[in-house]
Amino acid sequence: MTSAMEAAVQRLAQAPFHPGVALSLHGPDGETHLAAGNLTVDTPCFFASATKLMVATVLHQLAAEGLDLDAPFASVLPMSRVLMVDGQDLTPQITIRHLMAHVSGLPDYFNSAKPKTGLMGALMRGEDRAWSRDDAVDMARAMRPVGKPGHMARAHYADTNYQILDGVIEAVTGASIAEVLDRRILQPLGLQQTWLYADPGDTRSAPLRYRQAGLSIPQAMASFRGDGGLVTTTREGLMFLRALWSGRFGDTGWMTGGPFRPLFFPVTYGDGVMRFALPRWMTGFRRFPALYGHSGHSGTALFHAPETGVSIAATVNQIDRPGTVFRLILKAL
Repeated sequence: MTSAMEAAVQRLAQAPFHPGVALSLHGPDGETHLAAGNLTVDTPCFFASATKLMVATVLHQLAAEGLDLDAPFASVLPMSRVLMVDGQDLTPQITIRHLMAHVSGLPDYFNSAKPKTGLMGALMRGEDRAWSRDDAVDMARAMRPVGKPGHMARAHYADTNYQILDGVIEAVTGASIAEVLDRRILQPLGLQQTWLYADPGDTRSAPLRYRQAGLSIPQAMASFRGDGGLVTTTREGLMFLRALWSGRFGDTGWMTGGPFRPLFFPVTYGDGVMRFALPRWMTGFRRFPALYGHSGHSGTALFHAPETGVSIAATVNQIDRPGTVFRLILKAL
């Protein structure tokens, strides 16, 4: 397997859009670490929305300590008129769990607007900018709601949800989201190359790639916070996964327990976790284990297969083709 994977990683790193590839895997035969191009398994990279898996881990820890995930988020973080439907303020109906599962009805402040005028389009053009949580919520307020809280058959992915969840965590703990992640996850694991990006002057991480160019948007990356600001390496991302699934941070049942709602084929979404499961007609009728974890828009992934005990952390560091990381995972598994 290692020789085939080495060849796959090397080939991918020779493609114009992927000058660097890194992958760390743990399975029954031990650990495998592979990299090519301008990345190593110890290169800090932006893992984007894979951050949400750490945020969800903290929220489930807080739930074990007494936080009611089914309580309205506004009972912890007072807000109003965040979700207006037919002139009615449905904000009090949005629970913390609705936010975690992307069934709040809120639009995505980052990616719901038209590409030419929206935030994502501006950032992809290199127009760096900063925003606060209140700014993110205000951007979402100006967009059309996507549903009613708890009445959505499908998950609607919205970074807005996790901007608000950052505030919930901060209100409950009295500390910033960066401090909470550091205290509850990073320090206990002794992670040295993992942090929540908060300083636009911080140049320790590998530059983001968009198509064939570097993308310098440090103000934006510092604004994503818990919805996408994680910097880590594949080696340390794997350490987090192994600790998470071993029960180091509490009960693991929430990761597989669901309910899982359709997100984008073949991914479904639970309470802060993605489930990636290929139907057998897509695998030549071979059995492929379901993966649980989270991907990131920068071409990153943190996933675990409970059926086989395999954990994998990977990055292709490419915003324009983030799905490539799934193909890399398929080759690895």
